[in-house]
Formats: sequence, C-alpha cells, structure tokens
Amino acid sequence: MKTAVKIGIIGGIGLTLVAVAAYFEKQANLLKEACSTIAGAIIHQISFTNVSFTLMMNIANKSDIDFTVTNQKYNVYVNNMLVAKIDNPDTVKVNARGTSTVNINVKFNPQDLLKKGIQNITSLIKNKDNMIIEVKGYLSLKAGIISVTDYQVDERMTLKEILSPPKDVKKC
Repeated sequence: MKTAVKIGIIGGIGLTLVAVAAYFEKQANLLKEACSTIAGAIIHQISFTNVSFTLMMNIANKSDIDFTVTNQKYNVYVNNMLVAKIDNPDTVKVNARGTSTVNINVKFNPQDLLKKGIQNITSLIKNKDNMIIEVKGYLSLKAGIISVTDYQVDERMTLKEILSPPKDVKKC
C-alpha cells in the first residue's frame, strides 16, 4: 500500500475520532445544562400531625442522548426549616430533547416546625402565599459512558405556586 494512501486512511480515522469526541463533549455539556422545575404537587394529607404530598419536578433534557436520573438526594425546607431528607432510589428515563417528571414523596410532622421555632402553623397552611417550600439537593444523570454525578437541584416556591403553577412561565 502506498504511503499516501496509508496517511489518508490514518488521517480519516483521526478526523473521525476527533469529530466523535467533539460530539460527545457537546452532549456531555448539554447534559450538565439539563433543567429542573417544580411542576406541581399532589396533597395527600394536611393535618396538625401529618403533612404528606408528592412534589412533581420536571427535568428537561437538552441533549440528543437519552439519560437516566438516578441517586436522588433532597432536603425539603418549609420557611427555611428542614422538614425532610429524601433519598429517592427511583430511576427515571428522560428522552433526548424531552422532559420527564420525577415524583418526590414528602412526609413530615408539622409539630416539628413548632419545635424548630415556626409559630402559627395554622396561618401558614391557610395562607398559601406565606408557606415557602424549598427543595435542595442533587441527583445523577447517566447516559451511556457520560455521567454527571452532582447535578444541583435548588427550587423555591410558595405553596400557592406549587398547587397552581403558572401555565405560561417556563424556566427550561
């Protein structure tokens, strides 16, 4: 085989490898730009001894590669007071250029808020603008050999906003 042909083949393989590497780097960066928003909540119970709800969080995938959400760890705060630590083992597939919903089940005893210094729980529950719910934590995103292990989640909304999220506002 002639030297020019060998150089051409090696050069072609080299360019292909560079192009593939650039594509995967771009997709990895897009995975890091995945976007999360609180989509709403389903209230199961609100009483003086138990609050139970499912918080729905949408995760949007901006890349061309499907990924899986794993290793979810969240802290849930009510008016800056930690009320629940959640370690969610569920995995959720998010399609390429799509959005999927992760359900976060939250349960806590509102009497614990009294112990931590929040007064007048009744007015918080009645006036949904005064109850601020925050979800902070991280999750992992995995797509084949690409992995983001520290995707940060930091969402803050009032109970009123969670129960009736605006339909026309999109963060993602």
